[in-house]
Amino acid sequence: MNRISQLAIFGLGLALFTTAALADPSTTSTPPATLAWAAQHFKDTCSSCHGADGAHPIPLPGNPPPILAGQYRDYLVQALMEYRDGQRQNIIMAPQAKALTDAQVRALAAYISSLPTPLHTLPLQEFGH
Repeated sequence: MNRISQLAIFGLGLALFTTAALADPSTTSTPPATLAWAAQHFKDTCSSCHGADGAHPIPLPGNPPPILAGQYRDYLVQALMEYRDGQRQNIIMAPQAKALTDAQVRALAAYISSLPTPLHTLPLQEFGH
């Protein structure tokens, strides 16, 4: 095998190793943004205020946490990104959201929006239309 072929094979092997290392979640500090990750993150972090099911927040004095379960996914994404980026102010939510990547925000919003909810949309006639 000539020198150029050996270098090409070495380069290809190095590229494949690097790609595999980057794809392995154990080698990165940011967890993958999956629904499984979101479910565990919600359990470990969010449930302490919003309740284990997201539908029964823990009563707090002043401004109690809202019901999250079943909330619109787009709304949750927007709210989390606004807390993260400082557009919304909350002493508890801001640091929680700052730790999230865009992909994690989307995964968390997808998970929360899928939870069973006591929230409901009123029929149009109840709005006087």
